[in-house]
Amino acid sequence: MSTRNQILIVLFFAAYLSILLLTDISVVGFWTDVIISILFSFLSLRLVFRNKTNKSWLTIILRSAAVMLSLIVFGLAILSLSNPFILDTLKLRSFYYQKVGGRIFHAYFKPVGAYSGGQGNFWITESPIFFPIIEERVYYDRTVHHDFNDDNWDGQPTDNYEVVRIYIKEEVIDKGK
Repeated sequence: MSTRNQILIVLFFAAYLSILLLTDISVVGFWTDVIISILFSFLSLRLVFRNKTNKSWLTIILRSAAVMLSLIVFGLAILSLSNPFILDTLKLRSFYYQKVGGRIFHAYFKPVGAYSGGQGNFWITESPIFFPIIEERVYYDRTVHHDFNDDNWDGQPTDNYEVVRIYIKEEVIDKGK
């Protein structure tokens, strides 16, 4: 593998991780960012430790950067897994590709029970029409009072997709986000 490819992979990994951690932009799907980050970590470590560059200082910089970026990824993963409420994340419910007003939205619901003051966390992301594999969070409510895992509300059948469309219209489109 050429030196140029090693540099590009490490730089792209650093840029991806920076965008992921410092902005509200991510790849569509809840676990997708975790999986891609781990894959980038393994790929960059494999590339920089299997191949040397012509300059020893560049090899040291690339290896150090790959190790530091991997430590960030795995450190955050271990920190997340040590959270006692991680099982709530496994109950995540998502509604993909809700088109409202010609725009693509994704809604996520994570039940958290009584300790949050509501039924759970609810957030809405929007994907650009021209590049629908990324999303940006446009709305977040950590204490939503509707349980999207339940298809009944006061004994009446509920269309949760319609509830999501109402949230999108009222909280995102009407507020100009």
